[in-house]
Amino acid sequence: MMPKGKNVFFNDGAAVGAVVLCALGTLISAYLLTADFLLGGAEFCLTGEGCDAVRNSRYSSMGGIPVSLLGLLGYASVAVALILPLGRKTKWNLLFAFSAAAVGFSAYLTYLELFIIEALCSWCVASAAITIVLFLIAALRKKMDGGASALKSLGGAAALLVVVYAVSYSVHSPSPEKDFPSTASFYQVGLAKYLSQHGATMYGSYTCAHCDKQKKLFGGAFAYIPYVECNRRGPDPDPALCKTKSIKSYPTWEIEGKLYRGMKTLEQLGEISGYSGKR
Repeated sequence: MMPKGKNVFFNDGAAVGAVVLCALGTLISAYLLTADFLLGGAEFCLTGEGCDAVRNSRYSSMGGIPVSLLGLLGYASVAVALILPLGRKTKWNLLFAFSAAAVGFSAYLTYLELFIIEALCSWCVASAAITIVLFLIAALRKKMDGGASALKSLGGAAALLVVVYAVSYSVHSPSPEKDFPSTASFYQVGLAKYLSQHGATMYGSYTCAHCDKQKKLFGGAFAYIPYVECNRRGPDPDPALCKTKSIKSYPTWEIEGKLYRGMKTLEQLGEISGYSGKR
């Protein structure tokens, strides 16, 4: 049996390990948040450009809140709770509930990476692994402390996992294009027609948030732009063409045989293509 003192942090090796894992999860989340707003990309990604593909997807936020910020707040809050002089049972129940919810959320995000975005973020995989280890630590500690039966605890954890997964799925809109503006200015229409007439093509993915923003810059005039969907689960996809063209990030523009990666302003596209219309 473990000591009955309240200061689990100093008396329980498993708690120390849990705090270290929460601290590591906090650092990973903080780094991904920094990559979003300051660095412009995630470095040291073991899956190549997968980290940025996930980071730039519309699934990188929940209700307008970055997923990395949610992770940072969750990990940091639990780490603080484990260090504070709360009852041992309270601490482990808190960690058990948090880790079960985190595993559910991580399972949902991993599903998106594998089957929707079709790109893996090694930093995200590391965070998911941390949540699993935290859950195992909490489950084993609850069993050692003689809490609720293993079956009852696991049943509650499974229910929480499913609820978190379902709520996460419901938050993300499957049809973001319904919000695209239907009107367009003379300049938007002129540029779009000019790009189309000169063989310009935009390559993108329906999971790409920057692709949505790029389309919205054209308003209703985007209908004139030749667009190739690279995600095989998107509408009218042509992933083979994207592979042939060596498209590795979205959006990518092909203008006069040259590839230009990343979202461009209308002015930038006009300059690249040689469009001389006035705004």
